[in-house]
Amino acid sequence: MTDKSVIYLDYAATTPVDAEVIAEALPYFGASFYNPASSHIMGQIASMALERARRTALAAIGGKGCGRIVFTSGGTEAVNQAIKCAPVKAGDHIVVSAIEHDSVLACAERMKELGVFVDFVMPDADGVITPEAFSKVVNENTKLVCVMTVNNIIGTIQPIKELVAVAKKYGALFFTDAVQAANAVDIDVSDSGVDMLCLSGHKFYAPKGTGLLYVKEGVKLKPLLDGGAQEYGLRAGTADVAGAVAIAEALSRAQNDHDKYYAHAHAVSNAFISALDCGEVIAKNARKTGDIVSVAFDGVNGGRLAVALSVAGVCCSVGSACSAGSAVPPPTLTAMKVKNADGAVRFSFGKPTTLAQAAAAAKIVNETVAKLKSAKAGGGKA
Repeated sequence: MTDKSVIYLDYAATTPVDAEVIAEALPYFGASFYNPASSHIMGQIASMALERARRTALAAIGGKGCGRIVFTSGGTEAVNQAIKCAPVKAGDHIVVSAIEHDSVLACAERMKELGVFVDFVMPDADGVITPEAFSKVVNENTKLVCVMTVNNIIGTIQPIKELVAVAKKYGALFFTDAVQAANAVDIDVSDSGVDMLCLSGHKFYAPKGTGLLYVKEGVKLKPLLDGGAQEYGLRAGTADVAGAVAIAEALSRAQNDHDKYYAHAHAVSNAFISALDCGEVIAKNARKTGDIVSVAFDGVNGGRLAVALSVAGVCCSVGSACSAGSAVPPPTLTAMKVKNADGAVRFSFGKPTTLAQAAAAAKIVNETVAKLKSAKAGGGKA
């Protein structure tokens, strides 16, 4: 099987790096390789590139003049920085949506071990955290809330601005994981009012190992890594100038083109769904980005189906790549009480996905599910 014979529908797991992004970052691997913390002229050239990237990233998410960007190694590090380093102590209360990425849920569990009270707010049937449900969980002792912008399993867009308004009534900090949002959603931290927001470059055509955390002016965090004074004293270690330049360029491009991407994503996902003869699309009528379609199949195991589809030439997943190998359905589907959640598979589309590929993939899914069900009926495993 060659790359050309494979239909890749796992862009929510990772994307290729855009050629334009590579071109912007390439000089900082070679000719301008210098350490931005060095005081000499060459180091200052690198420092200026780093700060330009910081300004570019901040402007791309509407944060100019109201906050700062801390570059990280990715979304998981940024999540850990936001949650573990926030001004929260034993006896305080934090609220986390039940449909968060594994990194957020794991940090919440760690905060419990430190004596912090954690409550999880459940989604509605469409996988949305409503202001009404949110209001029932937040209280006067709540110091931090965490709700993702776009769900990474089903693609639902959360009502962040409305949820921020609820949190602010109680003076709680609001952190949103926007890792899955950059391509198709207009991110404007000034308008939404979030206190912290994280992004991971490899979700929007920047290299793996690049990420950032937006921190609103006035929000005080403890450092995650001890050492030097890099990144406002919050992240010690030599800054990755090439990575910063790359993620800033990719983020700017993604936000400038998000309307075009949104339309393309919905077109290819509709082509896929229209050609699908089996399974139940999860949260089909919810407000979604279009680039993520999760389907629950009756009578087949999602993990086995994903493997069978890979053999047949369609690359997809059963949930977040960070939880690959887990024997249980993603927390999102469990929280939503999705029927046949153990038979769910996530298909995610990207800029290179064509309408023909989407329709062809759906046909392969139809055939593969039928084969698995036939094998099960004949006494085999499905």
